[in-house]
Amino acid sequence: MGRMTCDKCNMTLNEFFNKEEIELHPCGKDHLKKREDDNNEIVMSRYDIYMKKTKPVLDFYSNKEGFHEIDGSLKIDEITLQISHILEV
Repeated sequence: MGRMTCDKCNMTLNEFFNKEEIELHPCGKDHLKKREDDNNEIVMSRYDIYMKKTKPVLDFYSNKEGFHEIDGSLKIDEITLQISHILEV
């Protein structure tokens, strides 16, 4: 939440973490726009849907042989390496 994108240069900033950058943004603050769906109500709705529909599928497959979990927050090279190790037969 708090994501703002410049409609001129496409730079993405966060209103909570990039306050100084927003003030000094070269295109001007007027070009920074928030997405309409970037609000607490939508985020909570998406989370509820995840818990009801996606999480049960994850729980089902995570107990099966051959299931591998990869941390998607890692650097792309690390993720690629993990996938490569999993695919080696």
